[in-house]
Amino acid sequence: MAKDAASRGGAQPGKSILPALVREAQGPGAPVLAAMNRRRLTVRVLILLAIASGILASALVFLRPPVEQASPPAEVVLSDPFANLAPTARAHLLNEVPDAGLERAAAFKRVFGGDPADLCEAISALGVPMSEWRLDPFVAGFWYCVSDLAIIGRAGPDGARSSLFVNLRGQSEGTLNTVRIKLNGDNPQTAPAARAALLRVLEAVGARYGWPWPTAFRAAIERGQPVDLEQFGMRLRVLPEDPGLTDDDAAVIRFNVILDFPVVDLVAPAELFAPFSWEAAPARRRNRPVGGATLRAPPSGDIIFSSPDDDEAR
Repeated sequence: MAKDAASRGGAQPGKSILPALVREAQGPGAPVLAAMNRRRLTVRVLILLAIASGILASALVFLRPPVEQASPPAEVVLSDPFANLAPTARAHLLNEVPDAGLERAAAFKRVFGGDPADLCEAISALGVPMSEWRLDPFVAGFWYCVSDLAIIGRAGPDGARSSLFVNLRGQSEGTLNTVRIKLNGDNPQTAPAARAALLRVLEAVGARYGWPWPTAFRAAIERGQPVDLEQFGMRLRVLPEDPGLTDDDAAVIRFNVILDFPVVDLVAPAELFAPFSWEAAPARRRNRPVGGATLRAPPSGDIIFSSPDDDEAR
């Protein structure tokens, strides 16, 4: 009756807004159960807070504005230290143009190894009078011997004669660097004889050491044509003169034959191998080539080989 009266009077039983796990339980184990419910609720709240923190952190990472990249430092351009050099010097220093001389294979160079004074005498014996090998009074350190104007053949109707002129020069007393022979064919009838005399002088230079001249070189001399050759480091030139400069007839020939021997820096004088003053000079030993041959020096100064039989015959 009382319950119905209460219902009718509009009174409602009190309800809790807390979930069932948190509402106050009734009974003897109510406090323990309430404590467990509170711990479960705390764990769930912490899990929700952790998830919210992760979502917030991800949003901050992906939604933050892009960082502007720093521009690279400006490149410092240094001045060219070779700017003031000549183009040729710059190319050699920087190896922009390879040196053709260094790329060529090494070759033996032919030098005149005899005494220039003996060659002057040999040319004189051919009929071209030469002076003695002497110091040049005009060029310091140079030596030379020169011929008189050697007349070849008879004079022509106008009195003109062919002639030959020879000049030998060297950078020292024992060095021959240049041989120059000039042919003047003023008389066309005797010009061939003058050309033959020139070839004999060349043979005196070449045959003395077994040097055959190139065929093209000899052909240029016989024809009076220009040529510029190189053989074993020697420069061989035939230089005809322009008839217009000398006001000669077309039949008159004039040309220079020039032999330039190379200067080889690797050939050291014997004095460099002499012992120092404080060194005791070793006893000299006589070197004998294989086979018992000995060395002897004839008056010409050339060293030739001779066998023991030849020594006994002498």
